Amino acid sequence: MESVFAAMLVWLLAAAWIFFLVSWAVTGDVSAGEAIIGSVVALLLALASAQRAFPYAIPFSLLTLGGGAVALPFLRAYLNRAAHARMDAELIERACLAYEFDPKNYGSLINLAEVCYKNGLLEQAVHHLERAIQVAPLMTASEKHRLKLWQEELEHAHKHGYTPCMHCGARQPVGAVRCDRCNALLLPLLVQGRWIPRQLLQKVIGVWGVSVGAIGLSLFWREQLTGLSALVTILATLVVALALITWVIRKR
Repeated sequence: MESVFAAMLVWLLAAAWIFFLVSWAVTGDVSAGEAIIGSVVALLLALASAQRAFPYAIPFSLLTLGGGAVALPFLRAYLNRAAHARMDAELIERACLAYEFDPKNYGSLINLAEVCYKNGLLEQAVHHLERAIQVAPLMTASEKHRLKLWQEELEHAHKHGYTPCMHCGARQPVGAVRCDRCNALLLPLLVQGRWIPRQLLQKVIGVWGVSVGAIGLSLFWREQLTGLSALVTILATLVVALALITWVIRKR
């Protein structure tokens, strides 16, 4: 009875995996091919658990699918935060371009300050808010109060004293918006560069699928073969899996 319940739990977890993979494929977070591979792996694990295709099929499937199911909400939350960072990067890029066109543009300075503060760039936020107040001192009563709060917060924060260029690695002044070495806009890259792109999820799914398949096949060969043939087959399976994992990690 317990084994039947465990097998049903494996099927439930496999269904959850397939659902999330398909939804990610629809939203473009993973490719259709990667969603198919992950779904096939989940389905094969469910079938292997139902038929006891190899030793410890049910515990192995529960551990693999269950661990993945626990990680799914964290991956989803990560992707959402990364998407927000991309939107902030687009907003701050427009503000940087507007500031370059007119360094006395009060609105762009306020936008720069607010987006920098939202993304933890406190030194840059304080600098641009100070510039906004200098540009329009009569329009900034609330901004002056906000600046005082930010300055007090900055006093207790770790200061870098520069703005790093995520493109070439150069260190630029805190108030710079463009790198004088590579000419790249600093703040959009800095806001978005702290987040690993969504290709990470694609690599995780690919490595997960290859690893699970290799381990499952190794357990199957161990059950079906004996002696030297089993050892050679298992080693060959692991070598092929390692090559595939390397390819998945290195591909763009």
